[in-house]
Amino acid sequence: MRCSRLKYLVVLLSLMPLGTRAGAKELAVTQAQADRLEIQLQKVQSAQTEAVALLPATVVPATNARLVAAAPFAGTVTQMHVLPGQAVKKGEPLVTVASREFLEAMSRLNQSEAELQMAETVATRFRRLVDKDVAAPVKAEEAEAQAAKIRALTDDQKRLVAIGGISQGAFGNYTLPAPADGRVVETRVLPGEKLDAMGAAVVIDTSEQLWLEAQVPADLIGRIHPGDRVQVADGPIGKVISIGRALDRMTRSATMLAEVPPRSGLVAGQMIAVSIIRPSASGGLDVPATSVVWIGESNAVFVRNETGFNVVPVKLRGKTTSAATVEGDLTPGQMVAASGLSLLENLIPRE
Repeated sequence: MRCSRLKYLVVLLSLMPLGTRAGAKELAVTQAQADRLEIQLQKVQSAQTEAVALLPATVVPATNARLVAAAPFAGTVTQMHVLPGQAVKKGEPLVTVASREFLEAMSRLNQSEAELQMAETVATRFRRLVDKDVAAPVKAEEAEAQAAKIRALTDDQKRLVAIGGISQGAFGNYTLPAPADGRVVETRVLPGEKLDAMGAAVVIDTSEQLWLEAQVPADLIGRIHPGDRVQVADGPIGKVISIGRALDRMTRSATMLAEVPPRSGLVAGQMIAVSIIRPSASGGLDVPATSVVWIGESNAVFVRNETGFNVVPVKLRGKTTSAATVEGDLTPGQMVAASGLSLLENLIPRE
């Protein structure tokens, strides 16, 4: 490391006398010196797209693809049938619960079914008597109305004990099934824990679709629109699906959501950087992101010439983690320094 620093110092000292006129934006650097400084060059290209913004983002599951399996009756969890990350099919068991509420509901249902059977028997007997002119028609009508009332109550109780597709077990146990095909994201209870009525037991993602969530500063909200392309650093390309128009009081930013293709290598909870990409306006040029440096009061790039480098001021129009879109006195095909910029900065004459 010490030898490397000494090498750079020697090279820099050797370059000092070669500096150009005071105040000029040109640096005299031979090819041999550039090689020793390990300065890499890359070509200026016409920009087809440009980054509106570079934002930190979080990978989140698609909100409309997440389901919660909720317990219809309060009770105690006796068994978990799934683990986080496990794939499930609709109807497969998720959790078994021992529930006094469920036991009481089943008892009421059994009682209603017995009462319904008796009421239907009575109604049938009265109808036969009416047909034989032994009883008044009103008696049969009253019996049939009573049977219909009990039948409706019984049907309601049947729907109650079958809510959520639960299956009945022994002694007040019931098993909560998966509401759809998917993958278990989270289990919110463990065996032995209490579970409230309509309490969330298991969370399932029914799609591999992922979203990106980012906070957009107030000054950028008007420049980002649904449909704009997003580029994940070293990752997939997606598109903006929504952007809020109300600012958070604390952060003074709005929430942007973008979608990326399924199976894109991202996982929920991952922190990433995303660029918002739009077609470039005329005059835009692409250079490596590392080529742009702040010098004095503006951004600039170091353009290779026959004797060294020209320091060319540029206006930065957009930047991703790998490229920057600029405008200035540049032409496609020119070569700019993409590394060693701090060393070149040290060669700029002090005014």
